[in-house]
Amino acid sequence: MNATLLKPPSDMEIKEAVDNINPDKAPGPDGMTSLFYQQFWEVTARDIISMVKSFFQTDSFDARLNETNICLIPKTERPMEMTEFRPISLCNVSYKIISKIICSRLKKFLPKLVSETQSAFVARRLISDNILLAQEAFHALRTNPMCKAKFVAVKTDMSKAYDRVEWKLLEALLLKMGFAEKWVSWIHWCVSSVSYQILINGEPKGNVQPARGLRQGDPLSPFLFILMTEALISQLRAAEDEGRLTGLKIARASPAFSHLLFADDSLFFCRADVQQCAELKRIINLYGSASGQQLNPAKSSILFGTKVSQEIKAATKQALGIAKEGGMGMYLGLPEKICGSKRQVFDFIRDRLNDRINSWSAKLLSKGGKEVLLKSVAQALPTYVMSCFLLPKDIINKLQAAIAKFWWSTKANNRGLHWIAWEKICVSFEKGGLGFRDLYNFNLALLAKQLWRLLHHPTSLLARVLKGRYFRHMSPMDVKTSNSPSYGWRSILAAQDLLREGLRKMIGSGYNTRVWLDPWMSTTPPRLALDNGIYRDPNLFVNQLIDQSSKQWRVEILEALLDPGDIPLIQSIRPSHNFRDDGYCWIHTKSGLYTVKSGYKLAIQLKEEKGGTTVTEPSIKPLLAMIWKLKAPRKMKHFLWQALTGCLASCSRLADRHCGTDRACPRCGNEEETINHLIFTCPPALQTWALSDIPTCPGLFPCDSLFANFDYLLLCAKQNGTPENVIARFPWIAWFIWKARNDKTFNGNDILPPDTVAHATREEENWRVAQVLPGAEVAGRTLDTITDNLANESPLPRCQVDASWVTNSTVSGGGFVFDLDNGMHSYGSIGMNQVLSPLHAEFNILLSAMRSSLQLGLTSMSFQSDCLQLVKLINDEEDWLAMALEWNEFIHIQASFTSFSISFIARERNVRVDLLAKAARLQNSIFFHVNSDIPGWLAHKANLFLLN
Repeated sequence: MNATLLKPPSDMEIKEAVDNINPDKAPGPDGMTSLFYQQFWEVTARDIISMVKSFFQTDSFDARLNETNICLIPKTERPMEMTEFRPISLCNVSYKIISKIICSRLKKFLPKLVSETQSAFVARRLISDNILLAQEAFHALRTNPMCKAKFVAVKTDMSKAYDRVEWKLLEALLLKMGFAEKWVSWIHWCVSSVSYQILINGEPKGNVQPARGLRQGDPLSPFLFILMTEALISQLRAAEDEGRLTGLKIARASPAFSHLLFADDSLFFCRADVQQCAELKRIINLYGSASGQQLNPAKSSILFGTKVSQEIKAATKQALGIAKEGGMGMYLGLPEKICGSKRQVFDFIRDRLNDRINSWSAKLLSKGGKEVLLKSVAQALPTYVMSCFLLPKDIINKLQAAIAKFWWSTKANNRGLHWIAWEKICVSFEKGGLGFRDLYNFNLALLAKQLWRLLHHPTSLLARVLKGRYFRHMSPMDVKTSNSPSYGWRSILAAQDLLREGLRKMIGSGYNTRVWLDPWMSTTPPRLALDNGIYRDPNLFVNQLIDQSSKQWRVEILEALLDPGDIPLIQSIRPSHNFRDDGYCWIHTKSGLYTVKSGYKLAIQLKEEKGGTTVTEPSIKPLLAMIWKLKAPRKMKHFLWQALTGCLASCSRLADRHCGTDRACPRCGNEEETINHLIFTCPPALQTWALSDIPTCPGLFPCDSLFANFDYLLLCAKQNGTPENVIARFPWIAWFIWKARNDKTFNGNDILPPDTVAHATREEENWRVAQVLPGAEVAGRTLDTITDNLANESPLPRCQVDASWVTNSTVSGGGFVFDLDNGMHSYGSIGMNQVLSPLHAEFNILLSAMRSSLQLGLTSMSFQSDCLQLVKLINDEEDWLAMALEWNEFIHIQASFTSFSISFIARERNVRVDLLAKAARLQNSIFFHVNSDIPGWLAHKANLFLLN
């Protein structure tokens, strides 16, 4: 650990730290945001790198770097006291770069250093873990015979937790945890060299030199705070081990826990008796006296089991010094008591959404502005709750109704005209909608993430607690019913069907996968293996189909037991060579890891299949999808979408909705004002199109069909040779025709067609100029330039690799070429059983090339691939569950290299290997060929093997 923490930072590490700082954060006293450093890195890099490296060498920096402004953020609408403000520290970016580097190194080790009862700021731990654990505990206090009679939950609030941290305790604790003295000295300097000025009406005032406390705004502070909290946890564990405290067990097979901590939010559990409550208070006070933390009794509360007597309640309150009883409050932003009517429990979400929406002015926002606001704020607001609990459909309907009302309204307290059903809007842009979320299916996708985490992290505290209570002897995917389950568990089970549609058992050793009962076939959706109708042993496991010495499939058994169509699917799976346990993977992502995005996409797909919705041709959906690809302002795209879907307020459409009786066009007065007439065939509109640069053709464009006109503008005109820059102007022309019509309708002004064309042309030109980023050239070189240069600079010896994979083939091909430093070359060509994906093929070819390199005695090798995903997977050590077997084998082989690297190479520079890979696949057989000569079957293309 210390070796990693103490190593000097590289230039690349410093650059990554700069890039990882949010460019929109408020600046510190120097007035510079990280955007300045990111945009002008080539100018500032030398000074920044020198400053950062100097700190890691000398253990200090100029104290002016750590000057900090404090901005007071009000906690209430009308704060009257200082306690009603939250102090936020605005640090200099130059200091944050150093802090970010320390943080990025430290957080890799936090999962091993921080107790499992802390979830904040630790990788692979979520706030939802604490919420669900707390809800299970609260549920047990209501329903479990032992818990409701003998246990109590204590929710505490620490006053100004960050500001009271004692530096001496923090330093001693870090040394006790095994951190090197040099690293602790870095932390001490970062924490103690700070000086503050307070922003009052935007002006910095005063000069404060603190003697304790951590800054809320320093990237390092959250990590240091949770490390310091380990001192409290160690005291609680010691008390549990000695029997002075008893943790809560929600079931006999579940582990006990006496505390749940999330940053400065603390929840403690113990027996409801005076001795244990007094011991808990003693530990909290002891920790407070050492760390500076101070309990706030007024904001703390006690939740008793429902069968605890009044006498014991009074005694324990006195022992703890807390008078307030809990149960009806909030924990981590969600209700403590989730029972009874769920509509009443979760009605606060609807109130919050309505309050937020009612504070917005619909009149001042375009459709594009409304879209951004609703998607980023309104539809995101219930996400936190939905990630843990299934909202009642009544609540979801009310939330969607409030969002729809704001979308269609044009002024406050106005319902607006709902032109189209909200269900049709909640589909993707590609399918003719506006991409708004279907909240119910999004809720299921979020809950499926919780179920996935129980499968993927079975040793987490949450998984162990729930397993002991609900699925002690089975998988959570097999649970049907439970005795008196909590609402959190019932919510998680609601996502079973969704997760099952994309969950596949991934074969490692095969010892944990049942042939006929587990979904391990690589199909979509994953399914069970099919038998050949002769024999089916329900207790047959996959390991029995594998030759344990060669780790190859026993083909004779496959042919004797399984359907012939399943045998190629099974052969495409590579059993583990090192007895890796079987696991689950998600087939709808390349990494094999579940994501809410992929889960939601699948949920919508299943909904459409269940509803039996089919697209009849001809359909306008392709035209609707093309609208969003136009290079035009968002409001104009929305206008065109409204026109195509009939949601534009023409006189004819308003009359159809009983909002008037006059269908006559207000501009010409001669014809009914349909949407097509308004935009295309009304005489002023017709003249506007004629005066524009877009070619018109009588009978073809403009014509009497709205869809034909849009088809011409979006497709035909370009196909007929109209320059792209000319046809790209049509959104502006259509928009300003609409604006001219409205000016006539509401103001009585007649705008002439030449003025409309001139206005549209001017606005289009101004918009395109505004899209050019003047600093783009300064920001840095493109990926292609960087990677191409890396390829040219790659030293010899090197090995270029590539794979060839197509969907319907039974064989995948691969090739590699060794370029040695003596000018010699070695060519490898491989035909192998079809694998699951192109990335699997690329990885397997890399592994084969690595083995060949070692066999040739080349233990120092630079590999190159045109598969960027593979390069990122290896260099960034990303967690790709779908590649777990290949990754384990890679680690095993890589250990034999004295020097190993892999980099990206452009495809046009990888022609030789591409030819080898494709030719190998076309051989349609399993083989392995390595030779210093070009393979005979590629002799006619020998000229392409010459190096540039």
